[in-house]
Amino acid sequence: MRVSRRKFIRNSAYAASALMAGTTLSSCGIFDTPQPPSTTETAEPTVAPTVTGDKNTLYIYGWATYVSNTEVMEGFTKETGIKVVGDSYDSNEVMLAKLQAAGGKSGYSIIYPSDYMVAQMHELDLLLPLNKKLLSNLQNIGEEYFVSATLYDPGNKYGIPVSLGTTGIAYNVKAMREIVGAEPTDWSFLWEQRNKLRITLLNDVREVMGMALHSLNFSYNAKEESAIRLAFEKLRELMPATANFNTDAWRDPLTAGDLTLAMAFSGDGISLMRQNKQDREKDASVPEIKYILPASGTSIFMDMIAIPKGAPNLEAAHAWMNYIMRPEIAAKISNANSFGTTNKLAKSLVDEDLKAIAVWEPTKIYINRSGRISKLDPEVSRIYETYWTRLTSGLG
Repeated sequence: MRVSRRKFIRNSAYAASALMAGTTLSSCGIFDTPQPPSTTETAEPTVAPTVTGDKNTLYIYGWATYVSNTEVMEGFTKETGIKVVGDSYDSNEVMLAKLQAAGGKSGYSIIYPSDYMVAQMHELDLLLPLNKKLLSNLQNIGEEYFVSATLYDPGNKYGIPVSLGTTGIAYNVKAMREIVGAEPTDWSFLWEQRNKLRITLLNDVREVMGMALHSLNFSYNAKEESAIRLAFEKLRELMPATANFNTDAWRDPLTAGDLTLAMAFSGDGISLMRQNKQDREKDASVPEIKYILPASGTSIFMDMIAIPKGAPNLEAAHAWMNYIMRPEIAAKISNANSFGTTNKLAKSLVDEDLKAIAVWEPTKIYINRSGRISKLDPEVSRIYETYWTRLTSGLG
């Protein structure tokens, strides 16, 4: 449970996929009224790996929880004889830049873009259509997720929705009580207690800027520069309390009390909370860690699995997709990373302690006050990136 969804690492042994949790999210109608898509920032290109067309090896590029589950990987290899090798990234934009730089020769046959990124990659002609005749387990995915995915992938031609998650607040209860004297309930707490807090924010322009926009009653996908500038100015107020912009390395400092609070993705926050509970059962002196969803709402996301253009091993790619859509495999992935699964048959197999965590499955009322990140037009993305660079570089 210590593996983060967004950690930037490379695993060159068995590396596998991990689906993010959320069956009840579907029953709550998480995607009843999705926002329309609207291009995102592009990270600096990275060097593509040297990969051969070996049909006995499947190369995967995804968030760390999709390429770190050795039990799932080894199971696939045992059944098929195909070795799984994975690289991970810490943002959709890093993944996009790498594939663009590779020009169809990245060597990867499986990727895990988030929903809005599928729309952007399709526009850029970076994805291959799926051969659904090879995907008999598609029937295991809840129909509501396919309906939602059509907003970004009309006809569900290029991606399969596999995981769901939210963004929230992880905090050290002891440190919070001793230093602040109160516990957070909403994003507004960050500003109200900024003179006492020591925090980290995600290294994610859309999530962080979106959170500030949401706090100002704007859409997560605001297009007006005036609104984006207001969000930037609001975030500048938090800079004295912000240790860094970090998507993963907040976990140990938070447990140690060096941080009081961290903006976190739900799988990471819930995983740490689950591990912390086990640690506290062995040693009562270990400080309690909590993960909450802000009362005013937050961002809700869905990750997909897709095949990049130029994929050298289409047969293995489809075999992998079909494999992880089996209920018992989807449940193993959810149990390991604490995200929800879109697999309607997997929920009964998910660990009871995970299903018992209320924030794992937000209510429909909560979902209705939350938002989804959409693809932005290039000129709007450049506005976001300009303010993000000023914010993260300390230029003001």
